[in-house]
Amino acid sequence: MATFEQARQAVDRLQSTYAKPRLPFTLEPGEPGFLESKVGGTPYLPHGMDWPLDNQGNALILLAQVDCTALVGLPEFPHSGLLQCFISQTECFGMDFDDQITPKGFRVLYHETVDPSVTAEEAASKRPPAPEDVDVPLMKDSPCRICFGQLEEQGITGTDCSFELLFVQVWNELFPDEHIKAMWDVMGKLDEDEVEQLLNPENAEDYEGPEIPWHQLGGYPYFTQSDPRGEKERYEEMDTVLFQLDSDSERGRDLVLWGDMGIGNFFINREALKRRDFSRVLYNWDCC
Repeated sequence: MATFEQARQAVDRLQSTYAKPRLPFTLEPGEPGFLESKVGGTPYLPHGMDWPLDNQGNALILLAQVDCTALVGLPEFPHSGLLQCFISQTECFGMDFDDQITPKGFRVLYHETVDPSVTAEEAASKRPPAPEDVDVPLMKDSPCRICFGQLEEQGITGTDCSFELLFVQVWNELFPDEHIKAMWDVMGKLDEDEVEQLLNPENAEDYEGPEIPWHQLGGYPYFTQSDPRGEKERYEEMDTVLFQLDSDSERGRDLVLWGDMGIGNFFINREALKRRDFSRVLYNWDCC
C-alpha cells in the first residue's frame, strides 16, 4: 500500500533530478524606458519595420519586452538584444484554441541588435488605430517595469505535462517491488489534502517556495487549468518556458488580468531557442 511518505520521497527525488533554472520577475507600475524590460507600453521597432499586425490586419499590442542582457543566467536564451511578445486586441487576446502555434493573433519578435537612433516617438507613430472593441489583459495606459529577481533552480511543477510520466519512472526506481503503471495508482490511495500538498504545494499554508505571482522566464510553467502540450502531439516539442506572465495587482488595482485571474505562457523548442528562431512558438493562457 502506497503511503504519503513514499509519495513525498518520489516527488522530492523528481524535483531535485529535473530542476531547471528560472528567472523570476516582479512588476513595478510606472512609465518604463523605451528600451527597458517592461509589460505594455511602446515597443522598440527598427527603422523601416512596420507595426506588427494580426491576421485580420489589426494592430497587435506589446504584451512584454525583455532586455536580454538580464538573461545571462539562462544558458539557451539570448544575452543581448530585445525579446518581444505581442498579442491581439480581441476577446481571447489572440489565442486560437484549435491552433496555438500559428501566429495569427500573436507574435514573438527578437531584435539581436538595437539601434539607439530609434526613438519612442518614431515607434509610436507607426501604431495603427485600435479597433473599437478592445480587450487586453493589460490595464490601459498603465505600463510596468519588469524587475528581475535572482536566478533560482525550480523543481518541476505538478501541472507540467511531463510530471506524471516522470513520477512513474522515479517511483519504480525507488520502489521496484511496488511497480506502478500510472501516477494515480499512488495518488488515488491518498486523501485530497495529501495530493494537494504533493501536486500543488503553493496552496499549502506552510509553503516556502517562490512567491506568487508566477512571472518568469525559463523553469517550469503554471496553469490554472491544464498544460496544452499534453493534449496535442505537435505541441510536445515546445519544451521550454520562453515567457510567463501571471495576473497581478497592487493595492487592489489590477496590473495584469487574464480573464478571471488566469496566467499566460509562451513556449518554444529548446533547439529553436538556441538558434534564435522564434517563428514557431506556442501561446497559451487560461483562467479559473
